[in-house]
Amino acid sequence: MDWSPDRRLQGRMLLALALTLVGYAALLWIAFSTVPTAVALLICGALAVALIASVTRADLITYVATGAVAIDRDQYPLLYETTERLARQADLPRPPIAVIPADEANALSAGTGNRTVVCVTTGLLRSLSEDELEAVLAHELAHLKNEDSTVMTVAGFPMVVSAVALSTARRTFTPASFLLGIPLWIGLTLLFVGLPVYLASLPGTLVLSRYREYAADRGAVAITGKPFALASALATLHAESSAPETDLRSVAGFNAFRIVPTDSMSPFSTHPPTHRRIERLREQFTDR
Repeated sequence: MDWSPDRRLQGRMLLALALTLVGYAALLWIAFSTVPTAVALLICGALAVALIASVTRADLITYVATGAVAIDRDQYPLLYETTERLARQADLPRPPIAVIPADEANALSAGTGNRTVVCVTTGLLRSLSEDELEAVLAHELAHLKNEDSTVMTVAGFPMVVSAVALSTARRTFTPASFLLGIPLWIGLTLLFVGLPVYLASLPGTLVLSRYREYAADRGAVAITGKPFALASALATLHAESSAPETDLRSVAGFNAFRIVPTDSMSPFSTHPPTHRRIERLREQFTDR
């Protein structure tokens, strides 16, 4: 396998971490300067919890937020054995594999150190050929090989946690919540804490998220030697993610971790255009 360090990716990872720290520092400075100390301490505590969870429990958060279920060889032999083989080719320990029961065809990887997870949806398993599945899994393993998955988890997972908080807050403002007697202060607290954390995490996430997809695409080709298979898989995933029946939109904070974004209409694009990724892969295919 021809694998060389991507210096530009490493530079972006350092910048992402720096922007994340600056964002959190600015958030705390604004909090302690403008709101009562008790509220500022609440924000500080929420930020600390989000950071600690990002580093130590990102895999568990992924399972809970996406509904992913860990699998073994007997349940999904092709998925398990393909991941195991590709991990050996990439000189990586095989990460835990999980399946998300969702019709949307998509995949993601998250976590740090030995607490990583690679997830695919049941829709993806139905939609892709064996070569395409192999290419997608190689893409996710390339994130782990490049270690950008670790940086992205630290920079972006507080945004995921806050996105879940904001989604929960939104539900507390509905008539159904009022009828159930859910206190309004719960939604207001989640909104007040979740939105600043989301904004503080955003710059570091955006500076890394787009470039790392190109790097993982190149890494997938280095592992499999099949650029056309990944190009074909990306085309299929993009088409299906744009369909109205897409059912992972409620976990919008995970967009930056997916192989293709669920909501292409987001004001902050976490991915390069899929057609451009496909063009680059076809250029590699032509060069071979």
